[in-house]
Amino acid sequence: MKRLVFFAAVAVSVAASAAMLDGIAARIDSRVITVGDVMAELRRHPEIRERVKVSGDESEMQALYRAALDMLIERRLILKAAEAKKMEIPEWVIDNQIREIVHDMFGGDMNRLEEELSRSKITMPEYRNTIKDDITVRGMRQQMVEQYVTASPSAMRKEYRDHPERYRQESKASVRVILLKPPTPGDGLASINTRWMQIGEELAKGESFADMAIKYSADSHAKDGGLWKDVNPEEAFRPEIVAEIAKLDVGKVSKMIDIDGWGFIVKKEAETGSKTMSFEQAYDKISWTVRNDTAKKAYDEWIARLKDDAFIKIYPPPKE
Repeated sequence: MKRLVFFAAVAVSVAASAAMLDGIAARIDSRVITVGDVMAELRRHPEIRERVKVSGDESEMQALYRAALDMLIERRLILKAAEAKKMEIPEWVIDNQIREIVHDMFGGDMNRLEEELSRSKITMPEYRNTIKDDITVRGMRQQMVEQYVTASPSAMRKEYRDHPERYRQESKASVRVILLKPPTPGDGLASINTRWMQIGEELAKGESFADMAIKYSADSHAKDGGLWKDVNPEEAFRPEIVAEIAKLDVGKVSKMIDIDGWGFIVKKEAETGSKTMSFEQAYDKISWTVRNDTAKKAYDEWIARLKDDAFIKIYPPPKE
């Protein structure tokens, strides 16, 4: 988060230098958001790409531009609301935030921050204003939305009843794997079939599968006795191995599975089936979900009210 706070200032500087050259993206009352501002917001929030949804005939870039512009409009509306409330951010709060950033990102050396700002052509007053705006937005959201959000027992029971699929524990298995790499000229390895026979003989004499994994396996978990603990086989292994694991009883060892010349041997150590958690087991997750959904709804309603009280004009996005 603090890393984003710092680079927000860099992005603001880039946008300011571009304001005379680029077009207008939107107007909010008498204030302007430029295309440069929008592109700076994209650099500031790279996580936008993970949640943006492309619709219709628009490109990914157009969808990203639209999402960043929406975020900027919301930010400007919140800052406007803070002005109307005469919200004040003490200088010591800004100082503390900057000290945290310097500590976390620059090893406690203020000179390094100042050098970075100088390279980005950002003055310290500009940087402080950016930090102040970030703190203001967070404070307003806390005052207007988050302090009123609760997870009532009835809402939690309804969430649990209406969305049981959210509270299912996936089936998991703990398995040990021995991976036999194919021999290559000069490495002195016997064929994978010969090594499989050797392993079978040693297992028959009472040697543990874990010791065999340490001795023979080329798998990344070999040092742990080949153990893959509490995994969803479908996420961890190839379909051929998943099918073999499904057929095994706990404690049993598979035949050797040949995949592209590599040999896989699997032992199932434990297995838990898919099941729905009880309300008590899922309590924390249900509470988080209800609070998160409630906060989002309250935030969206608040932003809608702010938009109703403002003049907003959005201009066509630039051509790619």
